[in-house]
Amino acid sequence: AAAVAVLLVAGAGVVAYTSGWLPRLIGRVQQSTLPPVTPDPTSKRFSSAVDKAASTHRLTIGMRDFLPGVALNNGGTWQGFEVDLATAIAKRLDVPASGITFRGTSREERPKLLASGEVDLVISTYSINKTDDVTFAGPYYVAHVDVLVKGGSAITSVADLEGRKICQPGASASVGALQDVVKRLDLVATKTYTECMNLLLAGEVDAVPGDDLVLAGFANREKIRYKVVGLKLTDEHYAVAVRKGDERTCKAVQGAIVSLYRDGTIGRLLDRHFSKVDFSTREDTLPTMAGCG
Repeated sequence: AAAVAVLLVAGAGVVAYTSGWLPRLIGRVQQSTLPPVTPDPTSKRFSSAVDKAASTHRLTIGMRDFLPGVALNNGGTWQGFEVDLATAIAKRLDVPASGITFRGTSREERPKLLASGEVDLVISTYSINKTDDVTFAGPYYVAHVDVLVKGGSAITSVADLEGRKICQPGASASVGALQDVVKRLDLVATKTYTECMNLLLAGEVDAVPGDDLVLAGFANREKIRYKVVGLKLTDEHYAVAVRKGDERTCKAVQGAIVSLYRDGTIGRLLDRHFSKVDFSTREDTLPTMAGCG
């Protein structure tokens, strides 16, 4: 009788399986015990960086590295004026500091990184130009090609640079701007601004050319006083680069820049990073915003 009962139960199981209700029951049990699958929002390609910021509260921001006072990756910790500026802009786009990934970038790769979505914004002493295939939001600062000298230097004008020893850091375009207005320069070539600063400190060169904000960043960390002469040879409109055609992000970033000037944030950041330098050409007023088209 027991054997018959087992066969009957087994037979019922076969009938139940073949009738289809048992697989459905197993499926319901499995689904009820497994955690729900949540899609990763960062895997989605957003049409606008500002949409990504609102949805994920995360942004990847491309930076220029090796510029003390401006942007420097110090053992994995980013520091400098543009780092703090990027953090403040991101906050106004609803992205906390913990949601920012900073990434060092070169000038050549920035348009491609923005186009592919590998970076969402680029803040890197990047002057507005018509050559690079990006959209510029800003400017957030107007810098000028100038020269840095020791405090108390006799160099106070373009005329005073005639025949002087001028450091030439790498392929810096600032030397060309200087040569446009000074007939005779004694150029001393180096690979980096750091080498130029060492030569200036040692008295082996008389001046170091470059964008005034960059020069002030290097000078601010030194123990002796330096001076940006105030030549203002060019206007460099530093702006935030976004993917070409992303007008929504451009306008949102420009709105953030305007608010950062109006509430005094920009001024406080400039004080924080450049106050130890005689920097009379420092720009503290809100620049005129360029078009996003």
